[in-house]
Amino acid sequence: MFSQFGATADSLSKASTLAFRIGTDAHLYDDPDDVNIATLLDSKFDSEKCEALKRLLALIAQGFEVSNFFPQVVKNVASKSLEVKKLAYLYLLHYAEKRPNEALLSINCFQKDLGDPNPLVRAWALRTMAGIRLHVIASIVLVAIRKCARDPSVYVRKCAANALPKLHDLRLEGNNDAIEEIVGILLNDNSPAVVGAAAAALASVCPNNLFLIGRNFRKLCETLPDVEEWGQIVLIGIILRYVIARHGLVKESMMMSFCSSMDYNSENDRPDSSFTMKESTDGSVNSMVCESEMANVVMRSYFEGPDKYLSRSCLEKASSDWDPTCFTSAIDNEDVKILMQCTSPLLWSRNSAVVLAAAGVHWIMAPKGELRRIVKPLLFLLRSSNASRYVVLRNIQVFAKVLPSLFASHFEDFFISSTDSYQIKSLKLEILSLIATESSISSIFQEFQDYVSDPDRRFAADSVAAVGLCAQRLPNMANTCLEGLLTLISSEISNLNIESMEGEELILIEAIISVKTIIKHNPSSHEKVFSFEIYAAARYGFHLHYGLKLMSISEAKLLCLG
Repeated sequence: MFSQFGATADSLSKASTLAFRIGTDAHLYDDPDDVNIATLLDSKFDSEKCEALKRLLALIAQGFEVSNFFPQVVKNVASKSLEVKKLAYLYLLHYAEKRPNEALLSINCFQKDLGDPNPLVRAWALRTMAGIRLHVIASIVLVAIRKCARDPSVYVRKCAANALPKLHDLRLEGNNDAIEEIVGILLNDNSPAVVGAAAAALASVCPNNLFLIGRNFRKLCETLPDVEEWGQIVLIGIILRYVIARHGLVKESMMMSFCSSMDYNSENDRPDSSFTMKESTDGSVNSMVCESEMANVVMRSYFEGPDKYLSRSCLEKASSDWDPTCFTSAIDNEDVKILMQCTSPLLWSRNSAVVLAAAGVHWIMAPKGELRRIVKPLLFLLRSSNASRYVVLRNIQVFAKVLPSLFASHFEDFFISSTDSYQIKSLKLEILSLIATESSISSIFQEFQDYVSDPDRRFAADSVAAVGLCAQRLPNMANTCLEGLLTLISSEISNLNIESMEGEELILIEAIISVKTIIKHNPSSHEKVFSFEIYAAARYGFHLHYGLKLMSISEAKLLCLG
């Protein structure tokens, strides 16, 4: 009877699968080569040509080599059918570099399609021409992009912006000025979709040409909230670079305070204090003066771009044309005000990358008193996926190291959840140890006590280490931390079993290291808390973890006292 039920269920499953596949092209992936494709390509019926082209694309998707059909497909580029034309374009894009001579035969058709009344056809033609990437047609593609950059269709203009990086990848020096001119035209477009694509093109083609941003700065800021999400990320970065390059850092900002307090540990760490910003005729970029070398580094990296600046050759190169610069004020500077206004709504974007980009702008340029506005949007992102949460927590970790009070009142948002990965748990522990205050430390310690009994002993050991970090940050709580750690050590020692201590030695070691760190800060006041257990723990713990011989009691005490 059960075998009959199994057979019936299998039949129903197959029938359901077939029903879902009716009216789709899914069958092409099961048997893409079961008919004569060559015959169908030469058919006089568009439906049969579509069938053949779909089968070819299915074969390509499965990794088969079907370039031998290239001449027949090229002939179908001139078809009146939009579907046939689109499928033929997709095939040509895939094989154009392998069959350049045949691809050149279709250039006339592409140029003709650039004048087609249908904007989809014009966009397909441009996209295919730019995707062929042959040096011999680069000049033709440039003319086509220039024409499409002024097309009445938004979609065609967006395709023109997307085609610029492909043309630039051919590395033809003579085209650079023309490409930058087209980027400037597209940045001044009235459509947010085109502006977003143009910003991506600028970041790829001429990332250091900030004068293009200066011409359209206010318009770009007004358009920013309406640009598509991934375009917003690029545009935010470009606008931020422009404002820093023109005005420098904001005096009232957290970044400025951080830079001013930075010291370099060695002469090798010192950046070159030379950096020049030339002033344009329209006053788009002013010369700036740097009081702090760290601020100099930050501004220089934004002006030159991270790829160029982070190279060691650029860092070490002595440059005599960098003038010291002055800073700006968020109160008086209109450009900074506009930047803050246009990025503030993006703090509540549904895209976590946009939120992080907007939060970065406020961290760098906003006055310290206005930084609170980035806290709740960042905490809201902690409800997203594990991958997103990890990136958000890494950013919060950086913020908390510089300004712990920013997240201090929201410590409960960083308590560990059962669904958190080990990496996320570790970040939350570090953040909790950074933002702990005397008013919140008792609640945080209660959480840490639960974490120590976690089945993941590596995480439990990290929790013990976090207790030591809290004691270092809050000296008034050192005795409380020490008592808890000694209680833990006592408990571990009483249950000590060398043959079955998998993972437990990590906890013991972290507890000993934390106690040692606390005592070293004030040895005299903590001498009375020593007991035999801590010495024994040092002996057994380090023996287990490092494979050393058992220490004597005096050696263990010397180790703990440093």
